Amino acid sequence: MQNKQASCQQGFTLIEAMIVVAIIAVVLAMAVPSFNDFFEKNRVKRAAEEVYGLVTKARADSVIHDSDMSLSVTTGANWCVGYAAAAGCDCTEADLDAAVACAVPVGNDLDGNPEMVLQVIDGTNFGGVGIANDFAGGTTFNGVKGTAGNGSVTLSSPSNRWKLSVAVTRVGRVRICAHEDSVATMGYTACQ
Repeated sequence: MQNKQASCQQGFTLIEAMIVVAIIAVVLAMAVPSFNDFFEKNRVKRAAEEVYGLVTKARADSVIHDSDMSLSVTTGANWCVGYAAAAGCDCTEADLDAAVACAVPVGNDLDGNPEMVLQVIDGTNFGGVGIANDFAGGTTFNGVKGTAGNGSVTLSSPSNRWKLSVAVTRVGRVRICAHEDSVATMGYTACQ
């Protein structure tokens, strides 16, 4: 009897498996920076849209409550934005009973006391996004007309590649605009 060896090879050799792993590693090394860029850009967009929503709500609340609403911006690593009827509220204050808390009444509790709700956007939710404040001492929305002082806050990625501003005009218009180098990819019109 003759000993027949299998004429076809089954499986992969160690060399072939190592080549496939090396190719995958090279492809991933090229893709990771673009993923980081994607996440940075979307963090800036999300932060700008949250701040836009809060500022728009402050304007609406000023007219609804027939009371001026003052916007407060704290810059730095732990930035925040908030508003309240009292000028100079502290958006870092989480205690609703504190006089400087950025809180507004939304109704009354069972005892007839105002039910206060914090009106704050906290920068720690947006990993690495920074904020710059162009409101001179904050801005206040007029309770009768909804108008305000000119100004903006600019949100930027850690690499400063992506920048969006939330701008308020004298007539109280609130909008998001992109800086020159971010217009094409951020989906907003250019800041003027």
